[in-house]
Amino acid sequence: MKRVLPIYIIVLCLFFYVPATAQNSNITFDSTRHNFGTIAEDGGIVTTTFNATNTTDTPIVILSVSGGCSCTTADFERKPILPNKASAITIHFDPMNQPEGAFMRKIIVTTSKGSLPLTILGNITPRKKSIDEQYPLILGQGVRMESNAHAFGYIEHGTTISSTIAIINTSPKSVTLNISPKQESGQLWVHYPNKLQSGEQADINFGYTLAAQSDIYGSLNEVLDISIDNNKVSYQLIISAIAIDRRNLSTDKEWQKIQLSENFIKFGTLKPSAAKVSRTIAISNIGLENLIIRKIECNNDLFDIVLAGDSTIQSDRRSELKVSFDPAKGMYGANVGRVTIISNDPQQPTKSFKVSAIVEN
Repeated sequence: MKRVLPIYIIVLCLFFYVPATAQNSNITFDSTRHNFGTIAEDGGIVTTTFNATNTTDTPIVILSVSGGCSCTTADFERKPILPNKASAITIHFDPMNQPEGAFMRKIIVTTSKGSLPLTILGNITPRKKSIDEQYPLILGQGVRMESNAHAFGYIEHGTTISSTIAIINTSPKSVTLNISPKQESGQLWVHYPNKLQSGEQADINFGYTLAAQSDIYGSLNEVLDISIDNNKVSYQLIISAIAIDRRNLSTDKEWQKIQLSENFIKFGTLKPSAAKVSRTIAISNIGLENLIIRKIECNNDLFDIVLAGDSTIQSDRRSELKVSFDPAKGMYGANVGRVTIISNDPQQPTKSFKVSAIVEN
């Protein structure tokens, strides 16, 4: 009896098993996948046809064919497909303005009996972009720039990070370029050409270098003014990074690990005449090494942040962070901020939580 039961179960499974395409839609395709190969972005719309056959003894209607993207459209017959008859579904794919490289699109065919997917794929080679597309920001006097902002993310102590932003002079004469700091961390370096000849394309090079023993942690924010022929333009160059300890992520060692008791502090609704309110949040170290709080930042100065405990937290110990808000100094309506803790946790160098308070009459 013990040997018969598994066979019985297998027979039942085989009896009730139906291929996915037939079970879902009761139509079959000569192929459910088409590879366009390599196509040019500006080469025009490409087309392929899938032939659907009704494998049942009743008519089936194709209700919709959806590619989930305006770049993919379909033509198909909306009249019923009779038993054992076929109907064509023609798929059109427009590569213009699609990302270069490999692509894959799922197309869902929905019928009166169910639905099933088709797939188109290929590789797009990019077209040559116009000057306007490559350099969308107009600085003035014929000078254009590809972007005016760059966020590096983390920069570790003892490392250098750098990037470039391209600029071009489309005017018939040469121009002078000047970039000067308006808000600076003191850690950014910038190199750029002081003069751009007519038609010249160049790069603004910038980055950060932090010494291995640096004591700089947290947000590095730069705002730089741009002048063309001594005329300040409306755009500014915005660059940012977050300075953290050098990390070693190639080991399974249980390092220091930060954990917060809350991820949102809500002070609720307060009157301007109300007393200053405070809440504490616990910072725990659930790792094996000492957790060191390097810096605490808040993007809203209306909230006071004070580390009430030790900045070095031993394994399985905790410290406290005190968050305060004075309604008399707050703005009417919602006051919202984000507190960010920078520590030596290699997995989560930054850990943040939100704070909010509503001031009403």
